[in-house]
This record gives sequence, C-alpha cells and structure tokens, in this order.
Amino acid sequence: MSVQLQIPGSEQPSRHGDSMPKPKPDQVIRHEIVFGRSERDLIEGALVAYQVNRIATPAVALLSDVSAMSIVLTALGSYLGFKYNIGTLAINSTQDLINDFQAQYEAYKQTPEYQSTRSAALSVKPLPGQSFTLGELIGVFFG
Repeated sequence: MSVQLQIPGSEQPSRHGDSMPKPKPDQVIRHEIVFGRSERDLIEGALVAYQVNRIATPAVALLSDVSAMSIVLTALGSYLGFKYNIGTLAINSTQDLINDFQAQYEAYKQTPEYQSTRSAALSVKPLPGQSFTLGELIGVFFG
C-alpha cells in the first residue's frame, strides 16, 4: 500500500520518459554575428592580453620563488660559461640571489679563462654583409 501526499503548488516536473517525444526539426535556422574591423581589433587585443596573462602569471610566480630562481640562474651561468655556486648561502629573497649571481659573474669576468674566451670570440671574422663581429654581438648582449 502506497500513499502519496500532494501539496498544491509543488508539482514535480515530469520525468524524461513521461512526456511525448519531440518531433525532429524540419528546418535549421542559422544565426550569424558579423563583427566590423574595430570590434575584431578589440577582441584581438583582449585575446592577446588574456594569453600574456596566462603566460606571465606562472612565470612571475616561478621567478619570485628562490629555489626556482636559483635553477634559472645556474642554467644562465652555465650558458655564459661559468659555474654559479650557490654554496651554503642562506638566501631568503630572489633579489639577494640575483645580487650574488651578479657578483660572481663580475668576478668571473676578471679571470684569465674569461679573458681568453673573450679574445677568441673577438677574433671571429664578420659575417658576409655584416658590420659586426660575433664577439661584438656577444659583448652587446652579455657585456
């Protein structure tokens, strides 16, 4: 024996199987929105800003972390040809880490190893049609 209590105004929606099947549409109506040049430029600018934000936010978070920044600076030091030594420094901020890196790089630039590498790079002949030597270009970018 089953008893159902129905309160007026609280009708339950019919279940999927309870209603009659809908007929398939006999025509398709297509709506098209056409933007002008100024609207397309606005949308393009918004998309670029969104993409830059999606890239910049994690990059800034990565570079503000001391351990991640130490990895980046170690890789940069290897690229520049010297071994960046973090050692046992108790560095608490990325600014301290960057200052330490700059100090070590400036000390490396005074070594005979760096001087011989620099003189070898400066002896490279200019590329055909170019007015700068490879060493001069490296000097512009890395001092």
